[in-house]
Amino acid sequence: MEAAFTLVLHAHLPYVRGAGRWPHGEEWVHEAILACYLPLLVALHDLRAEGVRFRMVLSLTPILLEQLADPDIDRRFLEYADDQISRANTDANRLADEGNFQPALVAADYRARYTTLRDAYLHRFSRDLCGAFASLARSGEVEILTSAATHGYLPLLDEVSVDSQLRIGRASSARRLGITPTGIWLPECAYRPGLERALERNGLTHFFTDPHLLSDRATARASMSLEADRSGGALAQDQTLRGSDRGADAERPYLVDSSRVAVIARHDELSLRVWSSVYGYPGDPMYREFHRKDPQTGLRYWRVTGPAASLGEKSDYVIEDAQARVAVHAEHFVDGVRAACAGAADDAFVVAAFDAELFGHWWYEGVEWLTAVLRRLADARVRTRTAAEHLALHPPLEHVALAEGSWGKGNDHSTWVSAETAWMFDELVAMAARLALCTALPTDPPQDLFRARAARQAVRELLLAQSSDWPFLVTTGQAAAYASDRFRSHAQRFSRALELAREGGAANDAELLTLEGIDNPFPDAT
Repeated sequence: MEAAFTLVLHAHLPYVRGAGRWPHGEEWVHEAILACYLPLLVALHDLRAEGVRFRMVLSLTPILLEQLADPDIDRRFLEYADDQISRANTDANRLADEGNFQPALVAADYRARYTTLRDAYLHRFSRDLCGAFASLARSGEVEILTSAATHGYLPLLDEVSVDSQLRIGRASSARRLGITPTGIWLPECAYRPGLERALERNGLTHFFTDPHLLSDRATARASMSLEADRSGGALAQDQTLRGSDRGADAERPYLVDSSRVAVIARHDELSLRVWSSVYGYPGDPMYREFHRKDPQTGLRYWRVTGPAASLGEKSDYVIEDAQARVAVHAEHFVDGVRAACAGAADDAFVVAAFDAELFGHWWYEGVEWLTAVLRRLADARVRTRTAAEHLALHPPLEHVALAEGSWGKGNDHSTWVSAETAWMFDELVAMAARLALCTALPTDPPQDLFRARAARQAVRELLLAQSSDWPFLVTTGQAAAYASDRFRSHAQRFSRALELAREGGAANDAELLTLEGIDNPFPDAT
């Protein structure tokens, strides 16, 4: 007997279209496309073309998909790529002239890499990244998960807002991908009891969680047969809930509480092989250093060197040395997967989950590592499946009660709600209440198109204000002023859109067009 394994990558960026460029703003998307999404797509499409058998799960948040499909971001991304190629070309010549031959080689590699990726964007993927991801889902190598529309922090939102985030998010995924996901990545893996019912209402069948939410309070309960549980009604459910308690196994999917929604926990030890700040792979001395940049062009030419080395003490980055470490770390990870799967029950499911933007962006060699891992898993004949495949083969028969929390610090909500961000959540409560009071406003009837458009814009602005990114950036201190300003801007535009919906009238059309031009995702939001 042997368990199955999958890698899960969660891809998400906040809505930054037209909201600044650098250091905070739309360049986050441009950089992620060039450093992460394009290299990942090229690697996965190459593996498929070579006949390498692999299965993995990829979460693409609806707000990310909306931005990847946006024509303005498309145009400005190409400007960004051209600029990066130009910078690399300048450095290749300048550094060689200065006698800095090792950095000059890296600059030349940047130039070639970015040129190749730009060509793939234009010709191989026809400027359609959503379609390129969807192609992998249609051929079966990748299961795509949806998420809340704007990555709203669901446990702290009201029930109506939770349903809106889920309904509009799933509809956006279907519209942008041409497929309708059944699985979801809960933003920040954040859960509260009862959330599974909202997932169920919105056609979602499974999600992932942090293993620490399978706590001492989270006990699996023996179920009756699947057929009895499906057809036995209240009696079968009651018998299930009164079954004998036992500790939950983090390597097995469960049904959440009395619902038909399955939960899958990530494997802590395997995930830490990458995530750990002490021994995680990205901290290897040979890998490229993220934080030190060339003062003239902003490109990176140094390696991690060691935990005690200051930025000024970093050694030159050597591509060949980094590639050698990729091979070692890929083999080490696959050995861990084999050990985790060997001898486990046939219905066990071992999951390693990471933020997608780690690969190629923060960890420059990450996509190469991921490619090597997928090749080695196939060579080693490790059983890989998507979550949907595994659940179809092994429908969970036991129920679990999850603890409330997240995958943030302390596994609680404190990374998002704190003394510095409580005002945001207070404002969100008030905004949701104001929207609820406007039940008489039309959202789609044709008799008053202007009011319907304004009401949709108010919904859109509320969704954008609910993004978990704004409190996260404040609490962690990464971009506190920017995040606060962004939240306030969406709150202000929400208020004005509600006013326009009440006022109506063609005289206000120019103002509404301006609001719609500033914040344009989810055209069918209601």
